[in-house]
Amino acid sequence: MSIRGKIWSAFNDIRIFNDRLLDAHDIFDDLRQVTRESPQEPKRCATIFAPTHSGKSMCVKTYLETRVVDEAIKRGLFPKDMKRNEIASKQRIVIYITLEGVTTIKNLAEEILRALNVEAEGNTQQLLKLCYDHIVALGVELIIVDEVQHLRPTKQRSKYAEKNENDAGIANTLKVMLIRGVCPMVFIGVTEARTLLFGDDQLDGRVLEEISFDRLDYGVAAQREMFIEYLGMLGPKLKEHGLFEEESNLLDGDIPECLHVVSGGRVGYVSRIVEQAAVIAAKAGSPCVLRSHLEAAVDKWAIPRLIDYNPFPTGVRKAELK
Repeated sequence: MSIRGKIWSAFNDIRIFNDRLLDAHDIFDDLRQVTRESPQEPKRCATIFAPTHSGKSMCVKTYLETRVVDEAIKRGLFPKDMKRNEIASKQRIVIYITLEGVTTIKNLAEEILRALNVEAEGNTQQLLKLCYDHIVALGVELIIVDEVQHLRPTKQRSKYAEKNENDAGIANTLKVMLIRGVCPMVFIGVTEARTLLFGDDQLDGRVLEEISFDRLDYGVAAQREMFIEYLGMLGPKLKEHGLFEEESNLLDGDIPECLHVVSGGRVGYVSRIVEQAAVIAAKAGSPCVLRSHLEAAVDKWAIPRLIDYNPFPTGVRKAELK
């Protein structure tokens, strides 16, 4: 395997847990508890709306690989020596789907059925009924729908949408799915998706928790500490995953400030920058990632994708440190 390929693969496997992520996992657990303790009652939902690369999807992946896999093994559904990512993909305690392109309610139902390993054809209402039936039969406790900005309300429906799709719109259909009491749901998407879906007061009223995964504000002490903690854990991970001989210190000097400005406080982008720096460092034969490698990574990858200047050689523009 090439150095670059090895680093890219390792970054796919790196997992960093912080308080915000663990709090979200607790909320997912609580939603599942509602399914078990109140199976016949109408269900509600939680939401995560935040900018891209804020760690939303990684939050779900880590939840599936840890708590859900632990529960699946505890219930005897899978052997404990089975690979955790394989269990995560095969278990049906929590269903996780990611929407792509312009998506209608029919597409959503098809994706849920596909995640349940059910092949079916029919109109929207027929597919939704199959979803309800199989969710109950399989004991699904939570459905997580990622990239919900791809759902289109009736008034914005594309020409490819089914003509007889519920004219009350997507928000109403999601509300009905929850009221039917099948299982709670978590909706995840970019910030703009909140008004797209939850402009409906009745659906908005079914939100139990709005989980924050917004940009980390360097001017707020608690959020600054969370950002710095992330860097403090990410550096050693590079050695832990066999990429370098020595630990990389991402807390040295003004590195945290520079990475915050470049990433806009989004930890997903921090990982992408450090990943690029790791490739540069490894090709140079360095025992760890240094400040100079981060500077080169910003020049190579982050400009103009994320920022129009490099704060490493010029210094941080204090007005942008927020």
